[in-house]
Amino acid sequence: MLNVHLPMLHLKNFWPLLFIVLCFNGFLSCKSGGDGERVATDSLGNDSVLVAGMDSASLESARFNFQNILDSVYQRAPKNVMNALLLGHNRYAKDSAFIYPSSEKIPDSLARRKPFLLLTDIDLPQSPDRIFDMRRSMFIQLSSPACLLNQKQIAVMEYAVQYSGTQVILVLANSNSRIIGAACDNVQTGSFASITNELSKAMTTTQEFADRSSVNKDFVNHIAQNQANLAVIEILKQSPQLKEMSDNGKVIIKSAFYDGEKRSMVLLSPNASINTLTKN
Repeated sequence: MLNVHLPMLHLKNFWPLLFIVLCFNGFLSCKSGGDGERVATDSLGNDSVLVAGMDSASLESARFNFQNILDSVYQRAPKNVMNALLLGHNRYAKDSAFIYPSSEKIPDSLARRKPFLLLTDIDLPQSPDRIFDMRRSMFIQLSSPACLLNQKQIAVMEYAVQYSGTQVILVLANSNSRIIGAACDNVQTGSFASITNELSKAMTTTQEFADRSSVNKDFVNHIAQNQANLAVIEILKQSPQLKEMSDNGKVIIKSAFYDGEKRSMVLLSPNASINTLTKN
């Protein structure tokens, strides 16, 4: 009886243990399968934040669009590069930015090329990579008070066009510039008078405004536009190299105005009379 009873007792205690082991293995198997599926999804989705919820066809289409935009940005025709900049802003204005939020890799072969150079006001209310739906690696940004220009900035522009593949130079003024408002109110803090003096030409071209203080946003905004136009004129005047390349269509040099409240940008005409920007 003893020899029979002991194996039966052993078998009786074995089944709960076997059940536990089988359940644990099943859990590990499910967990392993779940991780494998997640890794596969991650390996597909790490390329772009835009692929969440996309099927393979949609993902391939997104990557195709990404490549098409890159091709338009980095090609050798300045007019097409300028058009790529405008299309990028159009995507931003419609809340359909594609390049900026994407984590798709920019090819190493393009890493040193900067198709765009932007001279902006230090008060620009939004970053250019968002305004034009592009990566910071695609452009050079020079910032100054009210887009005032100096010789070092012109030297950088010449270098960028010659050695960095820059094909579009954009002087980008913006609405409600606080530094222009300070100049309008004749702020006399420290060396600020030097900025006011440099803005004097842009300010005196808006004589039709009765209220010439920072309270008048139209006045401030027109000074910003005037200064952007004057900066383009000065670039072409002070750099024979850039003027020749501009005349030959090898680089496009434009002025523009960004309205932060409307989230919109318009190109200005540096050849038009500055006084045509003014109004009562």
